[in-house]
Amino acid sequence: MQNVTCSVQALEEMAETLWYVRLKPEVVVDFLPGQYVLVVMAEDDKRPFSIANNMTDEGIVELHIGATPDNTYAMQVLKRMQDQGQIELQFPAGKAHLRPESPRPVILMAGGTGFAYTRSILQQMLADGLQQPVFLYWGVRFDEHLYADEEMKAWAEQHEHLSYIPVVQNAGEGWQGRTGLVHEAIMEDFPSLADYDVYIAGRFEMAGVAREAFKKQGLVPEQLIGDAFEFI
Repeated sequence: MQNVTCSVQALEEMAETLWYVRLKPEVVVDFLPGQYVLVVMAEDDKRPFSIANNMTDEGIVELHIGATPDNTYAMQVLKRMQDQGQIELQFPAGKAHLRPESPRPVILMAGGTGFAYTRSILQQMLADGLQQPVFLYWGVRFDEHLYADEEMKAWAEQHEHLSYIPVVQNAGEGWQGRTGLVHEAIMEDFPSLADYDVYIAGRFEMAGVAREAFKKQGLVPEQLIGDAFEFI
């Protein structure tokens, strides 16, 4: 991995407590879709955030950061970006990147800002010319946290092999879509997961529960991909 200083090109609140960050590295960096960066706050303080885009000619890195006032872990990162206009990142991290050689249909499961991870993978699959079916399930607590809902709907309309299924845990009165827990929605839709590759990003607790549940649906460990499983 290499340490690279990046200039902050954009820092915008997408929804309440959810921030879009656009960074320009000072040198060309390489990463695989689905990898993450480490924000270097100090030599012994490096904080991981999923990359939300694939490699582009511009060399841009996009992050989606969830940050509430009591979440000092993320708020300190945002404040440094705001105050200094730049940030030091360590590239690239993570083994749960896209497996383009697999012909199996794909299920992408995201919880909250774990959506950034699935977006990076999906963006690359679309750029490569989507061949197999892909199902993106995005679980959030409140429907207003579906900050990229319109973008995902548009992508699904443009690509016949892509299905987008948002799932809201605490839905408001106007919500017309799926409700409940995102991994349970997948289990309802797929009685067997034996023939799928499943990519997961979100809270470790969610990933752990999903892993055990998906085993009962026939998913083998080699076809379950997520950085959380390096730690739990």
